[in-house]
Amino acid sequence: AMRYEENGADAISVLTEKNYFGGRPAHLTTVREAVALPILRKDFIVDERQILESVAIGADAILLIVAALEHGQLRALHDCATANKLSVLVEVHTRKEIGVAIAAGATIIGINNRNLTTLQVDLATAEKLRPEIPDGITIVSESGIRTAADLKRMAALPVDALLVGEGLMRGEISIGS
Repeated sequence: AMRYEENGADAISVLTEKNYFGGRPAHLTTVREAVALPILRKDFIVDERQILESVAIGADAILLIVAALEHGQLRALHDCATANKLSVLVEVHTRKEIGVAIAAGATIIGINNRNLTTLQVDLATAEKLRPEIPDGITIVSESGIRTAADLKRMAALPVDALLVGEGLMRGEISIGS
């Protein structure tokens, strides 16, 4: 995390989900102690308790996945998070989910290039969905950015940020790319 900060990363994403990804909330606390950058808690957030825990462990933002939540639940969790001064990255994968995210009050939308049902990655997802998101919303392209060519392809879109995980972890991409 410190290396990312030193090399110009704008934020750090920390997996805290235990069952599928082997993360823990303590990982976020450790990163918080090491860097001053904003930290996104990546987890399956499904209740307000997790939002309060996110504040307690030092997160600046949380991830809410449209496909994993009922519409009313998405809005309630979004409102709870913003009331607790957390930014919210609302993740979408389809045009319909964009409408749900906007209706829930999303001001930051992440386009997940990975289909959560099939786990297939297609960078064209961001290219197709980007024009569907109105001006004034911060847009993040997520997942599947593994090479410098992928990075350049996504950076060419009018998006505000890229969430890069595996490519950085495996050393296939550097922060300065």
